[in-house]
Amino acid sequence: GFCLFNNVAVAAAALRDRGERVAIVDYDAHHGNGTQDLFWSDPDVFYVSMHEWPQYPGTGGIHEVGGGAGRGTTLNLPFPSFATGDVYRRALDEVVLPALAAFAPTWLLISAGFDAHRADPITSLGLTSGDYADLTMALLPLVPAGRRLLHLEGGYDLDALADSTGAVISALIDDGAYRPEPATAGGPGAEVCAASLKIRDALADR
Repeated sequence: GFCLFNNVAVAAAALRDRGERVAIVDYDAHHGNGTQDLFWSDPDVFYVSMHEWPQYPGTGGIHEVGGGAGRGTTLNLPFPSFATGDVYRRALDEVVLPALAAFAPTWLLISAGFDAHRADPITSLGLTSGDYADLTMALLPLVPAGRRLLHLEGGYDLDALADSTGAVISALIDDGAYRPEPATAGGPGAEVCAASLKIRDALADR
């Protein structure tokens, strides 16, 4: 990935070692290959990545679901370029939130990368700060207050980074009152949600 030290993975491992069940949700535009590899066979850490495909580092295919005791605790949603917030929200509602509810995490860690913003110069996704606020607010009920950590990651347009960071902090503290941009809709990617649902259903049947 882009980092030397994976702060999300360090936090997740420390929590797991204390007996916690950890959900990591990564909405950075790049797949978190290091995080996935570290927890690939770990049944107590559930890793979700919503990322652009194809894009560096080239991992995070939809059929990568974990292995061994951790089979089913990796969930990849590789969205096509120009995917918009409505597709992300559908993925949360139909795939991510049900899977995480069944996992029953005691902690939520969010890899808060903002390079899926439509203004970002190195990716081609279509989100706005409003979408990031929506995604974050949808995830918060998974665990009680005081058991949520957000880790700032990518974001290479400084205005978009500032707006998105502010909107997500607002989602945490005042129900998203600060929303400098509206949420988006109309982009591609619905087929990813449908394919992921089939994979999750197949895993549940085993």
